[in-house]
Amino acid sequence: MLKNTLLIFFLSIFGLAVSQTTEYSGIVKAKGDKLPLPGVIVTVKGTQIGTQTDFDGNFKISLPDSLNVLSFAYIGFKSLDFKLSENKFIEIFLKEDCTICFLDHQQIGIYAQSGVIGNPLGGQFDLSFPAFFGESTLKTGIGYQTNFKENRFLNAYVNLEHLFVDCGFSIDINSSMRNLNYDNNIDSNSYSLESVINLRGIQIMTGFSNVGYVELDKNKTVKSNGPFIGLGTWLGPPFYASVNAKTSIYKDLSEYQVEIKRNFKRLSSFIRYNRIGSFNEISMGIGYQFTYYLKKRER
Repeated sequence: MLKNTLLIFFLSIFGLAVSQTTEYSGIVKAKGDKLPLPGVIVTVKGTQIGTQTDFDGNFKISLPDSLNVLSFAYIGFKSLDFKLSENKFIEIFLKEDCTICFLDHQQIGIYAQSGVIGNPLGGQFDLSFPAFFGESTLKTGIGYQTNFKENRFLNAYVNLEHLFVDCGFSIDINSSMRNLNYDNNIDSNSYSLESVINLRGIQIMTGFSNVGYVELDKNKTVKSNGPFIGLGTWLGPPFYASVNAKTSIYKDLSEYQVEIKRNFKRLSSFIRYNRIGSFNEISMGIGYQFTYYLKKRER
């Protein structure tokens, strides 16, 4: 009888020791702006024990002493496992989950376009290659407008896009060439090399341009290098369009480029304004974009 009583007593003590719990409290914040996150799911890893943060990002949770890892999960942020220590109050910072998928690889675009002022007929062809390193891709394109007489306007580009990608941030390297002849009076060739920083919907463009410009009736000849700057953004409803404006500043001459572009499923349309010296042109275009696929090579 005594042996049974002692056995029950020691089993009770052992059970109390096993079932002993410790309460922890803390706050969960976003790593970027340090603001508290409400509704974060907090669980004891490997169990169904859990809670969630309140409106101010605070939480309290009790867990068995045999367990020491808390898991934190929140939509739009990376999940985090945190190993507990003797400190009963903890401060957690969650990092945004910035999985970015660009849908502009392996694209072909074919456009019909028209210059309102002096180049009524033309077209444009765009091509983007498969991703070759992460999300990086090469994009090329050429557009041509003419009146089938003395006027022509050619615009071509080669871009290395998505060279560096982080949360809400990416960098592109773009190059372009513009060539025009107008009314047997203006002859111009200009080239630009630019870096493009895409920062949460805003594009910041800086670079370098070179121009050779001749305007006969003004006896004007300009051969110059100059800075290239520009800005771009995305316009939400009701416009759903991208807008960018660029300028190259030369000695005694400036060049301006403005584009408004809107996509609707596979259809794409744009309006562009180009000006250099006395030349002005407003171009409008509409085209079709589609994706091409490459078959895997069989060994």
